[in-house]
Amino acid sequence: SIVQREGVGVSTFVANPNSPTMWAVIDQKAVSVAGNPRGYAVQLGSFCTTQVLPDDHPFVKAVPLTKYHIAITQQKDSEYRSSEVYAQYDASDRITNPQDLDVFLSDNESLVDEDLVAWIGVGREHIVRQEDLPLVSNFGAGFSLQPFNFFSQNVAASPPWGSE
Repeated sequence: SIVQREGVGVSTFVANPNSPTMWAVIDQKAVSVAGNPRGYAVQLGSFCTTQVLPDDHPFVKAVPLTKYHIAITQQKDSEYRSSEVYAQYDASDRITNPQDLDVFLSDNESLVDEDLVAWIGVGREHIVRQEDLPLVSNFGAGFSLQPFNFFSQNVAASPPWGSE
């Protein structure tokens, strides 16, 4: 389904391990030769952990991106990080004009025909083991950003260097 507006539960998504998916951010006016909207697909590299703390927990309030795997907002120069850089030290001290993803989402702005920001949150449970000392070397979480309906076919099927 196409999301029209910002909002918690509207333009925010949490992955479900029982039904793997990807998300696509598209431009409905830019269409491929086949008539499909072009954009970018976002896919988690591995299943990321889900926030288990309640929304009113100080940690979650300090770092709201931990509640979502992806949140889409309208791009604004004044919204440049998903939480305050010092929020982890004193989340109860609210400041004027905070960098807070939930505040960004709360204005319910249109996402249609706008420049967008995809706030992507990846996390992973880490169970400590002896081999992690002095440096954790087996830890990884990530996502991929891929073209979505940009090309008429898989570009590897006809690379530009193989035409001679």
